[in-house]
Amino acid sequence: MKERKTTNKKWLSTVITLCLLAAGCATNVASVKKPNWEKKPINVETHDYTILGTVKLEKKWFGIFGFSVSQAGIDAYAYQKGGITYADMLEAAREQYPEADAVIDMKVDHAGSTYAIFYAQRKNIVTGIAVKYVKEPKPNNPALK
Repeated sequence: MKERKTTNKKWLSTVITLCLLAAGCATNVASVKKPNWEKKPINVETHDYTILGTVKLEKKWFGIFGFSVSQAGIDAYAYQKGGITYADMLEAAREQYPEADAVIDMKVDHAGSTYAIFYAQRKNIVTGIAVKYVKEPKPNNPALK
C-alpha cells in the first residue's frame, strides 16, 4: 500500500510539472491579431538636430556564477557589475559637449574578453554621436497636417 502512494505522488508531480511546462509555452492570443494602422494614426515627431561630435566610453564589466553565449550576446549571471547604459553615454556627452540633448547612432563593441566556467569579464566600448535638438519639432505624420 505504501509503495502505491509513492507511485501516485510521483505520477501526480510529473503531471503537474508537464502542465506547468505546457502553460509556459502558450501563445498570447492578442499577439496573433493584425494591427489596424489605418484607424490608429501614430503621432511621430521628428526633430532637426545639430551634430556636436562623437562620444566614446569604455568601462569594464564582469559577472560571476553564470554563463555567457557570446555569439548570441547573452549574459546570464547571478551577479554582474559594470557595463554602460544610455545614461552613462549621455553624461559623457554632456561632459564633452555641455549643450548635448541626446546621443544617437550608438555602437557597442567588446575588447579583452575572458571567459571561465562561472566567471566572465570584458571591456565594453560604446561610441555614439552627441546631438543638440532644434527647438521646433516638425510633424512627420501626414494625418497631423
